[in-house]
Amino acid sequence: MALVKRLISEKLTKYLRLFPVVVIVGPRQSGKTTFAKIELPGWRYFDMEKPSDYSRVSADIEFFLDQYGEHCIIDEAQILPELFPALRSYVDRKRAKKGRIVLLGSVNPLLVKNISETLAGRIGFIEISPFSYPEAKVLRKMEVEEFWLRGGYPEPLLWNEDDRVVWMEQYVKTFVERDVLNLLRTTISPQQQIRLLTMIAHNHAKLWNASQTASAFGVSYHTINRYVELMETFFLVDKLVPYHQNVGKRLVKSHKLYLRDTGLLHYLLNISSIEALRTSPYRGFSFEGLVIEQMKRKYIQDSSGRADFYFYRTSQGDEIDFLVHDGKGLHTYEIKTSTTIEAGDLKGFKRSLEQLGLKKGTVIYFGGEDFQLDRQIEIKAIKNLL
Repeated sequence: MALVKRLISEKLTKYLRLFPVVVIVGPRQSGKTTFAKIELPGWRYFDMEKPSDYSRVSADIEFFLDQYGEHCIIDEAQILPELFPALRSYVDRKRAKKGRIVLLGSVNPLLVKNISETLAGRIGFIEISPFSYPEAKVLRKMEVEEFWLRGGYPEPLLWNEDDRVVWMEQYVKTFVERDVLNLLRTTISPQQQIRLLTMIAHNHAKLWNASQTASAFGVSYHTINRYVELMETFFLVDKLVPYHQNVGKRLVKSHKLYLRDTGLLHYLLNISSIEALRTSPYRGFSFEGLVIEQMKRKYIQDSSGRADFYFYRTSQGDEIDFLVHDGKGLHTYEIKTSTTIEAGDLKGFKRSLEQLGLKKGTVIYFGGEDFQLDRQIEIKAIKNLL
């Protein structure tokens, strides 16, 4: 298997110069361990899910840190909560020394809670996701459409379709039985949880209505929202909130939910081939999620600055699929699965730009060329954008 240089590596280099401890979080099987080992080849590695490593660290944590704490990677660190107070004492003895320990974790809720209570000001957080399109192409030559179908989880990218479906099935099962049931005290059975995941897939990139979903399961909307929050913190789902500004229009207040990996989305929707994807009624929603997730990553991978993400929709139906607010201002993106773009397709987009007082907007489409439609609208092909 080819070694893939992750786009996030520059951020790791920077954070190791700034902080004594760097925490790399992300979904299971997204390549955290491989990334850390490639980037830090001389560092010692300990896995808390491996009994021998767990025993070695937990027997006497302070002694372990004194012996191995410099240039040390600790995987699935949240399994040993006692580690974090000891880490604080260890780091504070030489507070000015940077780049000493890297922690890896899939279970974001526990990891972040423990760290925020004990290591505030001593750590830098990096999120690593499944492969982006440029990273995936190193592993397997493919067009955007195939990447869109398969998603970015590294291991099944090289597998045939039948084996990839089996991998996804086991991935969902592990998430439900190992991660969620350990944290969420609920009457929702594993089978119902998988049904709920499937319902969320059917609502991908649409306005989210927790009460409607809750009534289908016979539980409270609080339980459904708690479940969705867990899926967010496990990096499977993300939300996009509506952009509110004084524009003299009634704006929608519900947020949108997205499954972050389109391979997982398509597994839940039973879309298993490019032909099925091309004819699916969910094609447009799936493409919107792909573009938004990949564009968000560009900002996450950037080691400087910050950005906030939104969508815009009025009760009259005018909308913008994706807005980015960063240090340079507000950027707007309309997302189209079509291979051609004409001015008549963009009337609602142009009205929305006018309502927001913006002079320029970008349309991302499935065609092959970038061009300027008019003075206001720039057209970008997805393959060039990614």
